[in-house]
Amino acid sequence: MTKKEFEHVFLEEISASRLMEHAGYITSQDRESGSPGEKRAAEYFRQVMEDLGLDVEIHYVENYISLPVSASLTLGSGRALKSCITHSYGASTGCGGLEGEAVYVRDGQDIKGKIAVMEGLASAVPCKALEARGAVGIICITGGAYPYNMSISPIWGQPVPSTLDLLSRIPVVTINAEDGRQLLECLEKGESRVRIRAEVSTRFRTVPVCTAELKALRPTDRFVMFGGHVDSWHKGGTDNGGSNAVVLELARVFSRHTDRMNTNIRFVWWSGHSNGRYSGSNWYADTYWEDIHDHGVMNFDIDTVGTKGSVDFSHIECNRQCYALGRQVVRERTGQDPDYMRIQRNGDQSFWAHGLPTLFECLSLQPSEGQGQGTFMPGLPWYWHTTQDVFGQLGEEELRRDAQIFALAISRAVMSNVYPFAYEGLADEMLGNLKQYQKEAAGTFDLTGIMEMVWHLKEKFRLLDEHIIRLNQLDGMDEALCREAERVNRLCMDLNRILIPVHYCKNGDLFQVDLAVPIPAFPEFDQIPELASMDKEQDGFKFLERQLIRERNRVHYFLRQALLRLEADGR
Repeated sequence: MTKKEFEHVFLEEISASRLMEHAGYITSQDRESGSPGEKRAAEYFRQVMEDLGLDVEIHYVENYISLPVSASLTLGSGRALKSCITHSYGASTGCGGLEGEAVYVRDGQDIKGKIAVMEGLASAVPCKALEARGAVGIICITGGAYPYNMSISPIWGQPVPSTLDLLSRIPVVTINAEDGRQLLECLEKGESRVRIRAEVSTRFRTVPVCTAELKALRPTDRFVMFGGHVDSWHKGGTDNGGSNAVVLELARVFSRHTDRMNTNIRFVWWSGHSNGRYSGSNWYADTYWEDIHDHGVMNFDIDTVGTKGSVDFSHIECNRQCYALGRQVVRERTGQDPDYMRIQRNGDQSFWAHGLPTLFECLSLQPSEGQGQGTFMPGLPWYWHTTQDVFGQLGEEELRRDAQIFALAISRAVMSNVYPFAYEGLADEMLGNLKQYQKEAAGTFDLTGIMEMVWHLKEKFRLLDEHIIRLNQLDGMDEALCREAERVNRLCMDLNRILIPVHYCKNGDLFQVDLAVPIPAFPEFDQIPELASMDKEQDGFKFLERQLIRERNRVHYFLRQALLRLEADGR
């Protein structure tokens, strides 16, 4: 059987009815972090995976979890706005609530001692900024008929002493578009007195982190990781019950073909995605740091797939070296040609410091008529993060199609002769990032040496990419070719360990954790625009310049290590 013939048979084995059966059970449960419903789902994971013969571990761990309990917003007239909710890691008001003057936020406005009103999602960056400006409470207005549940902590995973003070000290609530319109009308009339009440329960709770290892028939200690979060807002039909079902079904299908696998598959379900700000994957990243760093090949993250009517595959979220694989499988299964989208600092991306590249997160998106207004990302459905995300929002055909895309990508990662990474595009991305910083520097700081290093890498990456393609086109591998494939695989893993932290991590210490806020490419240089705005004769300019010189040294050092590693391999 040829490779193409096998892939056709393999993908046909994915059962739509099994997917919907799994999703039906999982989404019958309310699955807030640490809830009985989440535990029942975790034990269902254990049952399914053990029945398949996989090595299963359910880690019941204590994480710092924040659950919204109740909220209300009352206008000065005494009218209560019914859509009001509060958020994970917001502060509680106490029974009496918080009464004060509500002010619509504008730039430069004095909001000290007032309740700030803003349009948009309740998220960490804007909420902390309003708190820093002196707001005593925040009211967010989101688009659509249902307010979006959110977490407002800027801390990734478990707080530690140095980050604990970053948690919100003020209450934050959200109302829907209609209630927001009524509130803004009152403010325009000068009726600004409001009362908000918020109750949030934030404490250590026991939550499950689920793993199941499928071993390749050929002994190996390397693995790809595949999974997503099991905890959800309310029933979490599409976010993330459909994804959980895909994990279970693909475990069944792959378990029938371990003879073709060169790499193990570690299936995972994380808890604490929203209610713990990615604390489940963060716990796993901290607890199994060396195992992931030494043996992890790639991370396939799955979130909010299989939504009815999802037909948009316009982009792929990933690390750039994974894009060629993702683009290829999406084109084959859908006929669409997706663009590259740099993976963002969200969605349980707890493994950048380990040098573990990610392919996919959200996959199929909604057309314009099905999208929510002002969701976290364009293309998410209107019911995202609301009470309306239930089992009925899943489409059987869409879920099977998305499962097939993940299955095809994972199969090519674990069954190919060589890991199917492609690095030349990564060099192009890096050059684009550096040219933008150089432009923003406006002559105050020079990155020429860094860019020259990347140009050298680009040529060697091109040769490496061509070699990977040649090896993966071979039908048979003799002993010498197997040794060559192993050398290339080890080289790819080493390059990922060197390049991902320097391109993605702001914290120079790989064993500490960056905040849960947007992080640009080469975050070492994100203060270059600030330097360019300063007077060169000011002390502040000279202090910041020296810091950036140190950061430039760090980037140059790691890029040089990548170049030396390629040269040592004869590239």
